[in-house]
Amino acid sequence: MEKNIFSIILNVGTVLVVAALAYGSYLNTTVAYSVGICVSIGLVVYAFRFLPAPKRRPRTDGSAAAGAPKSPAVSAAVIVVVVVGLMLLLPTIVLGIGAYSPELGAFVGAIGLMAMFLILWLRSRYQRSHEND
Repeated sequence: MEKNIFSIILNVGTVLVVAALAYGSYLNTTVAYSVGICVSIGLVVYAFRFLPAPKRRPRTDGSAAAGAPKSPAVSAAVIVVVVVGLMLLLPTIVLGIGAYSPELGAFVGAIGLMAMFLILWLRSRYQRSHEND
């Protein structure tokens, strides 16, 4: 990365956040568990960079089921309805699991929130593999 004011601010900000989280983890066990969950999610996201680039494949006209045209609007609406429905249920699920184990509740909540970004990331990979169509 080229050194400029933005990269310096990013590096200094990262160091300050890491120092604050380390100090908070030292003082409180719950903060330590939360930091551990965030670090593990960050490592998983970092590992996604090493996945191979999507292969570029042209779409075929015969891919529609039973000759009916595929509608991107209908597909997007179904995905949005499912994701919003799950997001509305997520607090109830997290509180139920949190009554049993607060750490497990925080982990399930973090995974639930990251699922939306995973869907968007997978969709962008799919679109990149078909961008010449």
